[in-house]
Amino acid sequence: MVKKIFYRAYSNPFFKNVSTLAAGTLISQVILLAASPVLTRLFSASNFGVLALFTSISTVAAILTTGRYEFAIGLPEKHAKATNVVGLITVLSFIVSCIYLVIIFALKHSGINAISQNQFLRLPVAYLVPVFTFSAASYSSLQYWNQRFKSYKRIALSNTLQIIGATLFNIIFGLIGIKEFGLIYSLLIGQVLSMVPVFLKLHHSGQLKKLKFSEFEALAKEYINFPKYMLISDLSQTISQQIVPIIFTILFNSTTVGFFALANRMLKVPSIVLTSSIGNVFRNDAIDVIRADGNCRTLYVSTFKKLLILSIPIYGFLAIFSPQIFAFVFGKNWAPSGYFARVICISTIFDFLATPMSSLFYVLGKQKMYMRLQFLNTIFGILFIYIGFWIFGTAYYSIFLFAISNGIFSCISLYITYNFSKHSYNI
Repeated sequence: MVKKIFYRAYSNPFFKNVSTLAAGTLISQVILLAASPVLTRLFSASNFGVLALFTSISTVAAILTTGRYEFAIGLPEKHAKATNVVGLITVLSFIVSCIYLVIIFALKHSGINAISQNQFLRLPVAYLVPVFTFSAASYSSLQYWNQRFKSYKRIALSNTLQIIGATLFNIIFGLIGIKEFGLIYSLLIGQVLSMVPVFLKLHHSGQLKKLKFSEFEALAKEYINFPKYMLISDLSQTISQQIVPIIFTILFNSTTVGFFALANRMLKVPSIVLTSSIGNVFRNDAIDVIRADGNCRTLYVSTFKKLLILSIPIYGFLAIFSPQIFAFVFGKNWAPSGYFARVICISTIFDFLATPMSSLFYVLGKQKMYMRLQFLNTIFGILFIYIGFWIFGTAYYSIFLFAISNGIFSCISLYITYNFSKHSYNI
């Protein structure tokens, strides 16, 4: 009976695609979780804080490099046109990354102490930000190109290689004493390794021969709404997610940033494993369903229920036992991370529900509305962090108020996307 139920579930295309994506991510996250107790004993909270600062700044910068044109890859009917969108993104990201390199060099040698003595700019790894942004942009475009062909196994393999590569080199660098920036070097190595499987799909398809530089300008104009509206929207969303390490570096110290980074990293595991996979499949299925039926309410409700059933036991357990788990698994020195994790659960559970469904903003061309929503989310998030600092003077309350703000905006996003799902559209 159990075998029959499992077979019927796996025969469902939605479940099969989600499970394929989630399987690779799950394996990689299990490896990451297994290695984390070792890494927290090889590297200090300050080392993790530097990694968090580098990742936050680089992730925010990476948003600008693609112009968000990767979301257009799934829209053209002809594969050659989609391939040329990938080419457009590659050229654009290379140019923007070069500009970043010039800006960083200019700021480091500006002679203005307030700028050149900035905590991040003083680090030699500041020059690696353009490397990260270009590789992240290339990886993002290749992932969306593979999603177009529903090559979910390659995407799963890519995600697995990224984590395995980064984790392996984390341990190697920690053991041989490269600790100050070893976590950052490993991050970049994992990023490069992850591009191999998804690029090979593009290479073997023969589509590279159809690249035409002469078409890039026309494509940039045709899909101008993506950078026009989604840049600010996604930049605001990314800033709201990455702003805490940056602000905490200013208000507190890298050790506090490290405690927050570990807590946030561990709590993001369920989202990384499940919501990104569900979101990718939901977006593709929503396009098909809306084209066939006009609306996707049934698909929306079904997906939301799955997310809700998954989220309550996961984050309910973590909210209760995080302090004990972190102290036991990562060592007593990391107990503050457990208390941070308990607070972060407030927003993470709502992010878990809202993030996959937010793809409807892109599918239905509502980027402008999403831009405004994410911009307000960012402004209020920053404001609440500072209010927590001004009134209470502790990182704990800053995170608490930030989590409440994020949770409220996730609920607003869910309300809007549900209303979208009920109406008819032509796409």
